[in-house]
Amino acid sequence: MFRFSIPELCQRCDRIVTSFNRDTEEFVGYGYSAETGYNLNSKNDALKAFPSDEYFEGLQQMATKEKNDSREALVNDLVDVRNRYKLCYGAESIDYKILKLYKINMLSDEEIVQKALHTNQVCETRLEKLGERMITQETLDNILAEREELDSAIDRQAAAITSRREKSLERIRLANELYELLSQICDVGKLIWKEKNEAFYMDYVIYGSSKPMVELEENTENA
Repeated sequence: MFRFSIPELCQRCDRIVTSFNRDTEEFVGYGYSAETGYNLNSKNDALKAFPSDEYFEGLQQMATKEKNDSREALVNDLVDVRNRYKLCYGAESIDYKILKLYKINMLSDEEIVQKALHTNQVCETRLEKLGERMITQETLDNILAEREELDSAIDRQAAAITSRREKSLERIRLANELYELLSQICDVGKLIWKEKNEAFYMDYVIYGSSKPMVELEENTENA
């Protein structure tokens, strides 16, 4: 496993691809060809093009916000129904206790979904009396629609979380595959130029410095 960032891995790979293309004839004696350089460059381009974790994090955050907004809308309407229901039957009545809409803000998303269905079932058999406090079939239909939206939003959030995790693993796999091939090329490149050309030898030292390649290039230009 490499010990620097993926962008730095790609940058170092660019540098080594240039060296490999320069030294292709020397690599032929070790079983490599120009195709190897093409393969290395292709793997590097694929990794560069792969969306960052920040991208998938953004999608996850959007899905979470949509879920939270859906939850808030449903909770607000359930609280409103609870308050109107209480005015109809009284806080100490059996009918009110059947509703069981206590501490709703402390419930999980999944519990909210179930409470919405329960509320609809309890209220739909009492609409005649609840109508005195403006709870109608339209009110219950809206509760069910919001319940369905929250249920879907929960699934979308879960899918976004799973997708981010899967993409993270895929990104790591691509990076490791690139690094494995890069390491092979560098090992051979060092064998080719050891005690022959120090500058060319150093071109294949992946961990020659912990500094980013751009910083190294700037320091060289200013020397």
